[in-house]
Amino acid sequence: MFLTLLKREVFRYVKNPSVTIGTPILSQILYIIVFGLVLGPRIGSVAEHSYISFMLPGLVMMALITNSFMNPGWSLYMARHFDWIDPILSSPMSSTQIVSAYILAGVLRGLLVGAFLIIVALIMPGVVAVTHLPFVLVYLLVVAFLGSSLGTIVGLWADKFDHIVLAQTFALFPLVFLGGVFYSLEMIEDIYLLRTLVKFNPVTHMINGLRYGMIGVAELNIPTGLTGLIGLASVLFLISVWLFRRGYNLRV
Repeated sequence: MFLTLLKREVFRYVKNPSVTIGTPILSQILYIIVFGLVLGPRIGSVAEHSYISFMLPGLVMMALITNSFMNPGWSLYMARHFDWIDPILSSPMSSTQIVSAYILAGVLRGLLVGAFLIIVALIMPGVVAVTHLPFVLVYLLVVAFLGSSLGTIVGLWADKFDHIVLAQTFALFPLVFLGGVFYSLEMIEDIYLLRTLVKFNPVTHMINGLRYGMIGVAELNIPTGLTGLIGLASVLFLISVWLFRRGYNLRV
């Protein structure tokens, strides 16, 4: 039953790749063209790297967390509101297995989009793409799991279509854009409030870790950031399982 549920959730976005995978990839490629290729030469180098090399890890992380978040969020919302969840709840699967299936499907979608963008970076001339491969792999996996766990919680919480959009617009997107995707911490050193918010933003540590893995540049402590992200991902997963066991919002 677990594998059946996982296959169904994976098939949901494999069946329509132009929407679920093609759209986010296209949006990130547009960012690369506009900010990297057009504005990059005018901005110059950042941390001794070309601007496009510095920016790419942030774009990969933005696509990764957004897509891993969206998959379980929308799937659970639709399943609850159209009663697709009933056969799953009546199956012999435990809450942990059900939650894990939704989360793993989101992880696979996020990794698929993130891996494609890294491949694009590898074939771009003059762009540093992978310096420390183990760090790239670890951060991709941890962040995809974290984003998917968060999406599961939001998918259970949302009572209306607008609630998921609300979570993306007023919570996820601000965290991503204030996470140092397009700028270094050195650029905002004189803006105390912004600098403080950015340093305590978990997305900043996600991007910082992947940036270290891709181009070898780290502006924050890697072990501290990675430990915090693993802890946060574990807490979100446990909350997801706990909500399922309680039957939170499973009946609309």
